[in-house]
Parts: sequence; structure tokens; C-alpha cells
Amino acid sequence: VDRVTAADGHYDVLFIGTDVGTVLKVVSVPTESWHRMEPLLLEELQVFQDASPITSLQLSSKRQQLYAGSATALAQLPLHRCGAYGKACAECCLARDPYCAWDGTACTRYVPNTKRRFRRQDVRNGDPNVLCSEDPRRGSVPQKQLYGVEGSTAFLECVPKSLQARILWAYQRTPEDSQREVQAD
Repeated sequence: VDRVTAADGHYDVLFIGTDVGTVLKVVSVPTESWHRMEPLLLEELQVFQDASPITSLQLSSKRQQLYAGSATALAQLPLHRCGAYGKACAECCLARDPYCAWDGTACTRYVPNTKRRFRRQDVRNGDPNVLCSEDPRRGSVPQKQLYGVEGSTAFLECVPKSLQARILWAYQRTPEDSQREVQAD
């Protein structure tokens, strides 16, 4: 467990080793009141390719590293991978990672008490509509048109940068019709 200072408070980040060679990075976030906490999965990292069970974890806050061990291997992982959350303010804020914040141009390591004046971070709520309203790239969600034949199937894939992001698929039968949300089976 690492106690992390963020812009909106202190958070416990848990690193959990699994029996299939992955490490789960989880932050404990307060609900409406600060008395009840809920776990929020930030990342699932595949540490060992052979899916060896992780038998030990050692955290170094000073070096900002996590050391994971199995019966046959040892791996060193950074505590934060802010760049993996994308190149937009909304993606960074949706990640809700207390180690990371939007600095105006990129999702970077959050360091409390620095002189940087433009740092966007809200671990508790992660609302990009509030945090990223001044971002010039806000609202520029790329749209791609696909055409299909009624009754046929199409595989639609979109991998979000954050586990907290919500993907919405919509369809429109004719240009005059309004868009309708695709319902998953």
C-alpha cells in the first residue's frame, strides 16, 4: 500500500499480485461521505509472460518503483505510467490515478507543492467536463462512419485509455434520423 498525496486529498493505492502473473493497481476512493471507501481499479499489468503467480511485492516510494517476484523471475515496474492514459485532458482525468495529473499538454507525474500552476487532477470524482472545460481539444472526439447492410453483423472495437471511460456506439439509419444508441446483447 502506498499513501499518495493528490490535489484533492490523500489516497491509498494498493498493488495486488495475482496467481496469473498480473499486478492490479487499485485506489481507495471515498464515496459521498469520506467515511465509506470504494475500490477503483486503475490498471491491470501483465508482469510475467508465463503467467507465473506473483509471490512477493516490494514497494519503494523513494524510487517510485514496485518490485514483483515469482518463483522464477523478478520484475521492476514504475508506480505510475501517466503517458499510458492518453494525450488529452479528459483521458488523463478519467483515469483518476493519484500519481498523475494533466499539465496543459500531457498526462504527467503529479508532484504536490510544485510551482506548476496548471495541474488538473480530481481523483475523487474524475469529471473531465469540469476539469477540462478550457482544453482546446475538448469535444473533439474522433468519429468514424461505417456503412452496413441491415441484418448483417459488424465487429466494433474501441479500447479506452482509462478503465473509467465509457464507450458509446450509436447508429443512424438515414441522415434525417436521429442517432440511437447501440444496445449490447
